[in-house]
Amino acid sequence: MTRWPLHPPPGEGEALTSWLNRLAEVYGLSVDDLLRHNLAAPGADLPNQQTLDLDPPPWLLPALAERTGTPLDRLRRMTIAGWVPWLLDSLDPEPVPGAAFDTYVRQDSVLLTATERPGRQVPGWRAWLPTDPKRGPLRRACPTCQGTAADGTFGFTLVSQLPLTLSCPQHSCRLEAAFGGLGAFVAWEKPDTRPRPAPAPVVAMDARTHQGLRTGAVPLPRRPVHAGVWLRLLRTLIDELSTPLSALGTGSRRTMKLIWEIAGQPPRAGITGPWRPYEALPWPAQQMLLEAAATALHLIETGEATAHGTLAPLLTPAPRRHVPAGTPPPPRGRDYWQEARDAIEQAVALARHDPAAAHQLLSTLTALTGSETAFHRVRDDLIALGVPAHHLPRTLAEAEGKPNLERPPHVCHFLNKHP
Repeated sequence: MTRWPLHPPPGEGEALTSWLNRLAEVYGLSVDDLLRHNLAAPGADLPNQQTLDLDPPPWLLPALAERTGTPLDRLRRMTIAGWVPWLLDSLDPEPVPGAAFDTYVRQDSVLLTATERPGRQVPGWRAWLPTDPKRGPLRRACPTCQGTAADGTFGFTLVSQLPLTLSCPQHSCRLEAAFGGLGAFVAWEKPDTRPRPAPAPVVAMDARTHQGLRTGAVPLPRRPVHAGVWLRLLRTLIDELSTPLSALGTGSRRTMKLIWEIAGQPPRAGITGPWRPYEALPWPAQQMLLEAAATALHLIETGEATAHGTLAPLLTPAPRRHVPAGTPPPPRGRDYWQEARDAIEQAVALARHDPAAAHQLLSTLTALTGSETAFHRVRDDLIALGVPAHHLPRTLAEAEGKPNLERPPHVCHFLNKHP
């Protein structure tokens, strides 16, 4: 294969189908023709268009990378399969029916305790993806992004096609419903669609989701967490918000009513029939649950609502802990050698100016000396340290204040000490 001469790069977070549609428009082709004549091997079956954003055939992404020069890992992130195991654990069939739901949603808790959550059996479930295979992806977009984009550059993002966020990360306005073909914007569902600011709790919640998908980490009040932890926390919270009030204790029931009241929505998003997983609900109910989740997160973080789940501590700042002043370090042991050195230095300094001090110093240092040679060695050392020679006795006998007899000084000294 050769590089295409024209290949506009994919946008930030753009879905694969959206980019394929823009590539096909450059050459005046349909997406099917682009796949059949420029990317697929001869005789290869073309993929179902609804599976392109989910898990494209193995030959498609390497062919696109060769034709456009776009790195393969970036192309993978334009599909749901490229976000396994962050967004969902796996696209493969469950090893045990219901295991996927239990692992993703019920392994931890946020608002409620484990005893307040009724058991659920949801076989064949996959996080954030419609349970009905006939349901196509959501078509939502930001009016500001769509209105300001140059011709041929606007596309649907992958995350906007999932019931995961409500607002645009750039303009903080609500994503609005649109008509679209295969990744192509056609028109707004409401002709008078205008940008509408999203509530602050919704913007804050969505900002964390977008940052997690962009960087792999989400900052929370207690500490940063992996994007996979954040997405599971959010999905767990949504499941708790759909719990019937009759199944809750008094405190949790009061908290749940407060959340729905501040969110401006009816409890359980107005659902009165049998429980269904979030992925099986219509978009209006999903939207209400997302708004309630954003409200719950805000109330927990501000301390206006108390959460009892295993993940709840992540949403509150770490408590301030009193740190005692501690015990003072033990006193240092006396350094007798240093004290002796300091005393000698002071004595030498005094001897430099005081003859009597010099005489006393030399006498002290030679008190146990019976050798004139040793005496003079000490005397010479003091002179070398700056003590004037005329301050010092000239002999051992003179230092001891004894008469100098006609015998060697050391002998006199010996006899005086040992009569």
